[in-house]
Amino acid sequence: MNDIAPIGRSSYAAIGGTSRRGNTSASPATGTQRGNDEVTLSDNARYLSQMQQMPDVRQDLVTAVRQAIDDGTYETDEKVNAVLKPMLEDLA
Repeated sequence: MNDIAPIGRSSYAAIGGTSRRGNTSASPATGTQRGNDEVTLSDNARYLSQMQQMPDVRQDLVTAVRQAIDDGTYETDEKVNAVLKPMLEDLA
């Protein structure tokens, strides 16, 4: 509540006050040095942060791929290689 200007004054600084916003290195009352703040993130917090930056799941694409797999029309490297191997052997 120290940042509220008194009635009739344009700012708190106008009556000689100081703002406590931001990082100050000395305590106003005692003049002693403050310690540095430190934040440590857990591995889970880092993982969650990375997850939030990932794009959303394209549900329409997932649904289409699942349907193609169910229909047997989804092409995989294994299927392509199974077809190409006999063809290449015939050409050799």
